[in-house]
Amino acid sequence: MITKFLINKEKLKFNEAQAFTEEIIKNLFKEINSTYIFLTYLKEAGNSIGLYYKYTSKENTYRRLTGGPEISFHEDYEYITILTSRVETLKKINDRAKNIAKCVSGIEPYAGISLSRDKKLLYGITKLGNVGLIEIITNNNNKDVNWCIEHLFENVIEEKINAKSSQEAVNSYLKDSWILYGNKNYELSSSSTNNGFFINLNAKIKDNYIEHILLTGNFYASPPMEPINAVLALEGTPINEVYFYGIKARFKKIEIEGLNRENVFYVLDDLYNKLINFENK
Repeated sequence: MITKFLINKEKLKFNEAQAFTEEIIKNLFKEINSTYIFLTYLKEAGNSIGLYYKYTSKENTYRRLTGGPEISFHEDYEYITILTSRVETLKKINDRAKNIAKCVSGIEPYAGISLSRDKKLLYGITKLGNVGLIEIITNNNNKDVNWCIEHLFENVIEEKINAKSSQEAVNSYLKDSWILYGNKNYELSSSSTNNGFFINLNAKIKDNYIEHILLTGNFYASPPMEPINAVLALEGTPINEVYFYGIKARFKKIEIEGLNRENVFYVLDDLYNKLINFENK
C-alpha cells in the first residue's frame, strides 16, 4: 500500500492547515485502503484545543477536528495529519497515534501529550465513517518526524505541494460557533477522570426541566460530534431517569478512547442525582 506524504512548501495558519486536511478527508471518502500524510509548518503562534475542550478565552485559539487536550504552539511548529481510508476501530487509530507520538518524541504520551525539557507533542484522533484522522502538533526535530514516517508506514512517496483550500473552508474554522464551544458554566456539574483524560457535564434547570446542558472533556470519540449531540438531546426534557437511560443507550454506540464507558455513565448518573436533589430543595 502506498503512503502519500504531502509536504507543504509554505507555512500555513492553523485554520488553513485544518481546511486543507478537510479537503483530503473529502477525497478519502471516495478512496479505499489509502493513506495520506500532510505536513506543514505553522505561520503564527496560537493555542489549540480538542473538539470537546472548554474554551478559555486565550488569544488565537483554534479548535481541532479531533478530541484531546490543549497545547500552545509557536511559529514553525509542525502540524501533521495522518489520514487513512479503511475499516478499523478508533482503538486501532489511537494505538497508531501513540506509536507515532512515542517514535517522534521518544516519550510515551500521557493523556495525548508527550513532553520533555524543551520539546512537546500533542495528538488528537477521530474517525469519520471509514476515514481515520490523527492530528499532531509538535516542535520536535523534523528529522525525527521524517524518520518515523519512513519506518512506520509502507511505501512512502514524498510530494512537495502548495496547499490551497477554499476561503469558505478556511474561514469556517474561525467562526465563534466553532471556537467558543464550552465557554459557559452552569449551576450543576459532574466530572470523571481516567489517567489524565476527563469528561465533565454541566446543566441548568428551570421549572423542573433541563434548560441547558454542556459536555466538555479531552477524550476521543467517533463519530466525533455524537457525544455532544447525545447529551444535547436532554435539553428541554423533564428530569426523568428514563431520558438518561436513553442517552446511555446512545453512548453505547459511540467509540470512545481515553475514557472508559463507565466514566461516561458515572457523570450521567451523578448529574441526574444532583438534578433530583436540587429540584427537591
